[in-house]
Amino acid sequence: MPEFDQDSQEQEDNKKAFVISLNSENLPEPSIAFRGLAFLLDYILVVLLATLIILQVILPLNPSFSLEALNEWLDAYLAWAESNSDTAAPILNDSAQSILLLITESFSIIFILYFVLCDTLFKGSSIGKKIFNLKTITLTPRNSIPIFHAGIRAISKTIILFYFFPILFLVAALTKRFHKSKQWGHDLISQTKVIDEYKLNQMLLKKVEGSL
Repeated sequence: MPEFDQDSQEQEDNKKAFVISLNSENLPEPSIAFRGLAFLLDYILVVLLATLIILQVILPLNPSFSLEALNEWLDAYLAWAESNSDTAAPILNDSAQSILLLITESFSIIFILYFVLCDTLFKGSSIGKKIFNLKTITLTPRNSIPIFHAGIRAISKTIILFYFFPILFLVAALTKRFHKSKQWGHDLISQTKVIDEYKLNQMLLKKVEGSL
Protein backbone atom coordinates (compact mmCIF):
# COMPACT_ATOMS: atom_id res chain seq x y z
CA MET A 1 0.00 0.00 0.00
CA PRO A 2 2.70 2.56 0.83
CA GLU A 3 4.43 1.83 -2.49
CA PHE A 4 1.16 2.32 -4.34
CA ASP A 5 0.59 5.63 -2.59
CA GLN A 6 4.12 6.72 -3.45
CA ASP A 7 3.64 5.84 -7.13
CA SER A 8 0.36 7.72 -7.21
CA GLN A 9 1.99 10.76 -5.65
CA GLU A 10 4.78 10.70 -8.24
CA GLN A 11 2.26 10.48 -11.08
CA GLU A 12 0.35 13.39 -9.61
CA ASP A 13 3.56 15.42 -9.32
CA ASN A 14 4.40 14.63 -12.96
CA LYS A 15 0.98 15.84 -14.04
CA LYS A 16 1.42 19.06 -12.13
CA ALA A 17 4.83 19.59 -13.71
CA PHE A 18 3.23 19.87 -17.15
CA VAL A 19 0.58 22.40 -16.22
CA ILE A 20 1.38 25.49 -18.29
CA SER A 21 -0.16 28.80 -17.40
CA LEU A 22 -0.70 31.43 -20.08
CA ASN A 23 -2.56 34.70 -19.92
CA SER A 24 -4.21 36.52 -22.79
CA GLU A 25 -1.33 38.97 -23.14
CA ASN A 26 1.15 36.13 -23.80
CA LEU A 27 -0.92 34.47 -26.51
CA PRO A 28 0.77 34.89 -29.91
CA GLU A 29 -1.14 37.03 -32.39
CA PRO A 30 -0.99 36.61 -36.16
CA SER A 31 0.40 39.28 -38.42
CA ILE A 32 -2.07 41.73 -39.95
CA ALA A 33 -1.16 40.33 -43.39
CA PHE A 34 -2.09 36.74 -42.46
CA ARG A 35 -5.24 37.82 -40.71
CA GLY A 36 -6.23 39.98 -43.69
CA LEU A 37 -5.60 37.16 -46.17
CA ALA A 38 -7.59 34.72 -44.04
CA PHE A 39 -10.52 37.14 -43.97
CA LEU A 40 -10.24 37.72 -47.73
CA LEU A 41 -10.57 33.98 -48.40
CA ASP A 42 -13.57 33.78 -46.08
CA TYR A 43 -15.12 36.82 -47.74
CA ILE A 44 -14.75 35.33 -51.22
CA LEU A 45 -16.35 32.11 -49.98
CA VAL A 46 -19.23 34.00 -48.36
CA VAL A 47 -19.81 36.02 -51.55
CA LEU A 48 -20.01 32.84 -53.65
CA LEU A 49 -22.23 31.11 -51.10
CA ALA A 50 -24.50 34.14 -50.69
CA THR A 51 -24.83 34.58 -54.47
CA LEU A 52 -25.91 30.96 -54.83
CA ILE A 53 -28.42 31.16 -51.98
CA ILE A 54 -29.87 34.50 -53.10
CA LEU A 55 -30.28 33.45 -56.74
CA GLN A 56 -31.47 29.90 -56.12
CA VAL A 57 -33.47 30.25 -52.89
CA ILE A 58 -34.30 33.77 -51.73
CA LEU A 59 -35.34 35.36 -55.04
CA PRO A 60 -37.47 32.39 -56.16
CA LEU A 61 -39.27 32.58 -52.79
CA ASN A 62 -39.99 36.27 -53.43
CA PRO A 63 -41.46 36.42 -56.95
CA SER A 64 -42.58 40.02 -56.44
CA PHE A 65 -38.91 41.03 -56.60
CA SER A 66 -37.38 41.02 -60.05
CA LEU A 67 -33.78 41.53 -61.10
CA GLU A 68 -34.96 43.16 -64.34
CA ALA A 69 -35.48 46.55 -62.68
CA LEU A 70 -32.01 46.44 -61.17
CA ASN A 71 -30.46 45.33 -64.46
CA GLU A 72 -32.21 48.14 -66.31
CA TRP A 73 -30.86 50.69 -63.84
CA LEU A 74 -27.33 49.23 -64.14
CA ASP A 75 -27.50 49.43 -67.94
CA ALA A 76 -28.71 53.03 -67.77
CA TYR A 77 -26.01 53.94 -65.25
CA LEU A 78 -23.22 52.35 -67.34
CA ALA A 79 -24.48 54.14 -70.44
CA TRP A 80 -24.52 57.42 -68.51
CA ALA A 81 -20.98 56.84 -67.20
CA GLU A 82 -19.62 56.06 -70.67
CA SER A 83 -21.27 59.08 -72.26
CA ASN A 84 -19.56 61.57 -69.89
CA SER A 85 -22.80 63.48 -69.90
CA ASP A 86 -23.36 66.52 -67.68
CA THR A 87 -26.85 65.31 -66.83
CA ALA A 88 -27.66 63.73 -63.46
CA ALA A 89 -27.03 60.02 -62.99
CA PRO A 90 -29.99 57.67 -63.32
CA ILE A 91 -31.91 57.29 -60.05
CA LEU A 92 -32.94 53.96 -58.60
CA ASN A 93 -36.68 53.44 -58.87
CA ASP A 94 -38.69 51.84 -56.05
CA SER A 95 -38.52 48.37 -57.57
CA ALA A 96 -34.75 48.50 -57.99
CA GLN A 97 -34.32 49.85 -54.45
CA SER A 98 -36.42 47.01 -53.04
CA ILE A 99 -34.43 44.26 -54.76
CA LEU A 100 -31.14 45.93 -53.80
CA LEU A 101 -32.26 46.12 -50.16
CA LEU A 102 -33.29 42.45 -50.20
CA ILE A 103 -29.91 41.41 -51.61
CA THR A 104 -28.01 43.56 -49.09
CA GLU A 105 -29.96 42.26 -46.09
CA SER A 106 -29.69 38.65 -47.27
CA PHE A 107 -25.93 38.96 -47.73
CA SER A 108 -25.53 40.49 -44.27
CA ILE A 109 -27.48 37.65 -42.63
CA ILE A 110 -25.47 34.98 -44.47
CA PHE A 111 -22.22 36.77 -43.55
CA ILE A 112 -23.22 36.82 -39.87
CA LEU A 113 -24.38 33.19 -39.82
CA TYR A 114 -21.17 32.01 -41.48
CA PHE A 115 -18.92 33.51 -38.82
CA VAL A 116 -21.22 32.53 -35.94
CA LEU A 117 -21.09 28.91 -37.11
CA CYS A 118 -17.30 29.06 -37.56
CA ASP A 119 -16.80 30.48 -34.07
CA THR A 120 -19.15 27.99 -32.37
CA LEU A 121 -19.55 24.71 -34.25
CA PHE A 122 -16.04 24.81 -35.74
CA LYS A 123 -14.43 26.15 -32.54
CA GLY A 124 -13.16 29.45 -33.93
CA SER A 125 -11.71 28.04 -37.15
CA SER A 126 -13.10 29.34 -40.44
CA ILE A 127 -11.77 28.04 -43.75
CA GLY A 128 -9.52 31.08 -44.16
CA LYS A 129 -8.22 30.81 -40.61
CA LYS A 130 -7.62 27.08 -41.01
CA ILE A 131 -5.40 27.64 -44.04
CA PHE A 132 -3.24 30.18 -42.17
CA ASN A 133 -3.25 28.29 -38.82
CA LEU A 134 -5.30 30.95 -37.06
CA LYS A 135 -8.05 30.49 -34.50
CA THR A 136 -10.53 32.64 -32.61
CA ILE A 137 -10.66 31.85 -28.90
CA THR A 138 -12.73 33.15 -26.01
CA LEU A 139 -11.16 35.10 -23.16
CA THR A 140 -13.92 33.97 -20.80
CA PRO A 141 -13.43 30.98 -18.46
CA ARG A 142 -15.35 28.76 -20.89
CA ASN A 143 -13.69 26.24 -23.20
CA SER A 144 -15.48 27.49 -26.32
CA ILE A 145 -16.86 30.78 -27.58
CA PRO A 146 -20.40 31.34 -26.23
CA ILE A 147 -22.93 31.73 -29.02
CA PHE A 148 -23.94 35.13 -27.65
CA HIS A 149 -20.36 36.38 -27.91
CA ALA A 150 -20.01 34.83 -31.38
CA GLY A 151 -23.14 36.70 -32.43
CA ILE A 152 -21.83 40.00 -31.06
CA ARG A 153 -18.54 39.46 -32.86
CA ALA A 154 -20.15 38.64 -36.22
CA ILE A 155 -22.72 41.45 -36.04
CA SER A 156 -20.18 44.07 -35.01
CA LYS A 157 -17.83 42.93 -37.80
CA THR A 158 -20.68 43.25 -40.31
CA ILE A 159 -21.60 46.75 -39.11
CA ILE A 160 -17.95 47.86 -39.17
CA LEU A 161 -17.23 46.60 -42.69
CA PHE A 162 -20.50 47.13 -44.57
CA TYR A 163 -22.54 49.84 -42.90
CA PHE A 164 -20.20 52.38 -41.26
CA PHE A 165 -16.94 51.83 -43.13
CA PRO A 166 -14.40 53.40 -42.78
CA ILE A 167 -15.40 55.33 -39.62
CA LEU A 168 -15.99 52.31 -37.36
CA PHE A 169 -13.08 50.48 -38.97
CA LEU A 170 -10.80 53.30 -37.84
CA VAL A 171 -12.30 53.09 -34.34
CA ALA A 172 -11.66 49.32 -34.28
CA ALA A 173 -8.09 49.90 -35.50
CA LEU A 174 -7.51 52.53 -32.80
CA THR A 175 -8.48 50.04 -30.08
CA LYS A 176 -5.94 47.65 -31.59
CA ARG A 177 -3.27 50.34 -31.46
CA PHE A 178 -3.96 52.09 -28.18
CA HIS A 179 -6.08 49.85 -25.92
CA LYS A 180 -4.10 47.90 -23.34
CA SER A 181 -5.54 44.61 -24.63
CA LYS A 182 -4.24 45.29 -28.17
CA GLN A 183 -7.45 43.80 -29.61
CA TRP A 184 -9.52 44.91 -32.57
CA GLY A 185 -12.80 46.55 -31.62
CA HIS A 186 -15.06 43.61 -32.50
CA ASP A 187 -12.75 41.23 -30.62
CA LEU A 188 -12.71 43.51 -27.59
CA ILE A 189 -16.48 43.78 -27.17
CA SER A 190 -17.02 40.05 -27.77
CA GLN A 191 -14.23 39.01 -25.37
CA THR A 192 -12.42 37.02 -28.05
CA LYS A 193 -8.94 36.99 -29.53
CA VAL A 194 -7.45 35.64 -32.75
CA ILE A 195 -4.26 33.69 -32.16
CA ASP A 196 -1.58 32.06 -34.31
CA GLU A 197 -1.89 28.35 -33.56
CA TYR A 198 1.51 27.52 -35.06
CA LYS A 199 3.28 30.06 -32.84
CA LEU A 200 1.25 28.87 -29.84
CA ASN A 201 2.26 25.25 -30.41
CA GLN A 202 5.91 26.29 -30.69
CA MET A 203 5.61 28.27 -27.46
CA LEU A 204 4.03 25.34 -25.61
CA LEU A 205 6.68 22.97 -26.96
CA LYS A 206 9.48 25.20 -25.64
CA LYS A 207 7.79 25.42 -22.24
CA VAL A 208 7.43 21.64 -22.07
CA GLU A 209 11.04 21.08 -23.12
CA GLY A 210 12.17 23.61 -20.55
CA SER A 211 10.28 21.78 -17.79
CA LEU A 212 11.90 18.43 -18.53
